[in-house]
Amino acid sequence: MTEIKIPLQSQEYDDVTSYTYPPLSFSTYGELIKSKQTFLLLYTAIFGYLISTWGLGFNLLNFIWFTIGVFFAISGSTLLNMYVDRDIDALMERTKDRPLPSRRIPPSTVLKHGVLFTTAGILAVGVFTSLVTMVVVFLGFFFDVVVYSLLLKRRTRLSIIFGGIAGGLPAIAGRTAVLGYIDIAAILMGLFVLCWIPLHILTLALIPKNLEGYKNAKVPMWPVVSSQTQTIYVVTLSAILSASIIVMAGISLHIHILALLPLILFCAFILFQALANLREPSHERTFKIFKLASIFMALAFLWLFMGVVITSILP
Repeated sequence: MTEIKIPLQSQEYDDVTSYTYPPLSFSTYGELIKSKQTFLLLYTAIFGYLISTWGLGFNLLNFIWFTIGVFFAISGSTLLNMYVDRDIDALMERTKDRPLPSRRIPPSTVLKHGVLFTTAGILAVGVFTSLVTMVVVFLGFFFDVVVYSLLLKRRTRLSIIFGGIAGGLPAIAGRTAVLGYIDIAAILMGLFVLCWIPLHILTLALIPKNLEGYKNAKVPMWPVVSSQTQTIYVVTLSAILSASIIVMAGISLHIHILALLPLILFCAFILFQALANLREPSHERTFKIFKLASIFMALAFLWLFMGVVITSILP
């Protein structure tokens, strides 16, 4: 296992005998599971399920248990990431006030709950959906915590690719929970998230205060070890690939071209923004793309579902 070198300051945080932690709160857990990120990934899983179940019959109990299981698996993986990253979080302005570096919860509590949540989530998915879906959710944990956080995040800028694989697996799980197998549409939905990740994370990293934080923490994020110009090229490529793949996913689902048109137009808008920033880079444009990225993710899956529904009622 990769050795995690914890600075003296973080070792002090781990010493529960020398510090009295405040009472735990719901908001603290919301921060620990990165609620916005967790619900965005859960959103892709839910819509992966809804897209796949349309016209096949909706099993409410199966859907509820699937949603609960994926929520706990994602939350548990995030808790474990928080535990692993507590030392570098303490060194970055953007993350220094998170619950662990700000000493609002003992690291041992986060570790225990991370293991418990992850295990419960994976088992719930396996018991109430299918073995294939359980394997997909387990791989999400494995790529996120083991490959991305433990093995690669501190070593290579390419770690975001493996983090992207983890990010794409909830959408695949949503489809396999209905079908029981992985098809081309599932793969394309997962690839969309994988290719979308740099559009989101690298624009965030390019914001000056965040870039300085990654440098201070010695995290080899792309703009830290490469030029900002090269990073913007990667962001543009991410926009091109993710836009192309989500349209291909719509085609693989046999969505009518008229129903697919709004998604195509929004993809064109994202591409325009990315290409404009490539031609004339600016912090304002980069931040705008960062804000648009989450909207792009949400609208893409929502419109795939709407497209399936509309196509089913078109003559």
